Amino acid sequence: MTFATSTPLTEFEETRRRHLKLYRAALNGDWEVARRIYDDSGENIGVRLAKNGDTALHIAAAAKRIDFVKKLVGKMSIDDLANRNEVGSTALFFAAASGKVELAEEMMNKNQEIAMISDKFGTLPIELAAALGHKDMVNFLYQKIGDVLGENNRKDLFINLIEAELYDTALQLLDDFPELAIARASARDNEIGVTALHVLASKHPKFSNYSNWGGIFKRCFNCGAKTIEKEQLEAWKKLVERIWERVILLSDIELSELIAKPKKLIFDAAERGNVDFLSILICEYPDLIWKVDGDENTYSIFHIAVKNRQADIFKLIYEIESSYKDILLRFEDNERNNILHLAGKLASSDQLNIVSGAALQMQRELFWFKKVEEVVQRKFTEARNTEGWTPRALFTEKHKELRDKGEKWMKDTATSCMLVATLIATVVFAAAFTVPGGANQTTGFPIFLGKSSFKIFAISDAVSLVSSSLSVLNFLSILTSPYAEEDFLWMLPRKLHNGLVTLFISIAAMMLAFSTTFFIFFHNRRLWIAILVTAIASTPVIMFIRQHFQLFSDVLRSAYASDSLFQKGNSSLFRKEGEASVEQHGMARIINAPCTCSTNV
Repeated sequence: MTFATSTPLTEFEETRRRHLKLYRAALNGDWEVARRIYDDSGENIGVRLAKNGDTALHIAAAAKRIDFVKKLVGKMSIDDLANRNEVGSTALFFAAASGKVELAEEMMNKNQEIAMISDKFGTLPIELAAALGHKDMVNFLYQKIGDVLGENNRKDLFINLIEAELYDTALQLLDDFPELAIARASARDNEIGVTALHVLASKHPKFSNYSNWGGIFKRCFNCGAKTIEKEQLEAWKKLVERIWERVILLSDIELSELIAKPKKLIFDAAERGNVDFLSILICEYPDLIWKVDGDENTYSIFHIAVKNRQADIFKLIYEIESSYKDILLRFEDNERNNILHLAGKLASSDQLNIVSGAALQMQRELFWFKKVEEVVQRKFTEARNTEGWTPRALFTEKHKELRDKGEKWMKDTATSCMLVATLIATVVFAAAFTVPGGANQTTGFPIFLGKSSFKIFAISDAVSLVSSSLSVLNFLSILTSPYAEEDFLWMLPRKLHNGLVTLFISIAAMMLAFSTTFFIFFHNRRLWIAILVTAIASTPVIMFIRQHFQLFSDVLRSAYASDSLFQKGNSSLFRKEGEASVEQHGMARIINAPCTCSTNV
């Protein structure tokens, strides 16, 4: 058998194969392969290897191959380092995107000017690093080129730092260039660019919320993360204060235009629940409390808070004197909906999903309506919009589907839990008459009556029987409820909570009774069997807690802690020792502020 010899490769094919080998070598950081190719073929070290014009340096920098980049840069000229791909990016862009300072340092040691080469969109490597949140890279590049940055690049860098939540670095930039406080970022298509305040209005660093057992351990032991979050919070606060100190020195017309375009930042902050941002602004410029959205609807920040169910914003209304409060709450929209009508409308899905279960969502909506009803004048409760709906009638109409879903969810949950509780009651009831070891045929007393473990068995069995019976009664009362709207406010959540608690107690007590049975039999010999069985028996209890913890916590809050949603002072994150909160300072000035009722934001 003969084999045909392979056809010699054309020059194009040879070059293509060589470039692919170089590409893989740069991607894998294999310098020896790349060096042999360069030495044997005399290939240009800045040759383009990818369709978008990337060179070996671009590829190695993107792959974070530090040693490869170091050796490659050593063989390159200053002009080679400035090579750009199809979108105008030098290899320093890829180094900035990777966040590896060592890569940027190797390149800039040979050609520092590449840091000022922008891509075809006018973006610099330092701006890209800021947008991606690489703090160390931003600090390194800023030390190198901070003094020569152009005005537009400084503006964009400042905004990118805030958007990436690098507040301490943004503060440093603001210290060097105070005019950035009122500067707008570059905008395309002739739009008005955002200012730093617009970005800060939608951002607020908060401590992590933990809703599972893993989170509890993190909260107890992850002290370093808490420190970082606290430092970030303080930097955020200081940045907002510094910017606002500069902004309020503008004239009223200039200030109104700055905070209104391209979007109305105080309403954006209210919509997102950024109470601390608004408190800082209102503290120094109380007239903001009277600003209303004059484009489509006459809404104050409190109308926006109710519409978006932002309790931290709305509860600031309690700090205002009743006469001013009445003025703020009397505003209506184009359809004559007052603030109570807004509470009567169904909340957005992201707000409803804060709690689990349609019944608890219905309870939260009812609670919001009641709280808003408490602060408005009585005439607002009877006011009709252009469609003839009173707030209460509107609430019933808009929440009809949610009420039906809540009823079904509550009944399904009660039915499932009642079945489990009934089975437990049946088992432990039978166990009471079939005690471990049996009874003495002469006296009729249990044989192991004198043992402590038997006493624990008897008590835990009785506790399980009583608690499971109580659980059945609780869930049975849920099934027979008339399910009126008011029932969702307190009665149904509390019955569900009590049913879940007694069900958990019955499961735990049943497992304890089961485990003590083994201690009775293996007390003197092979005690390890009883211990092992106890460890295994605890598994259902742990699984029950873990799988139902979120539901239980939501039910607990809904049943007994809903009032805490509107407690005063909960949002005072910046309160210092011996000093009133930012909100109290701001509200004290608001109380005496003149009512301008301005419709211009």
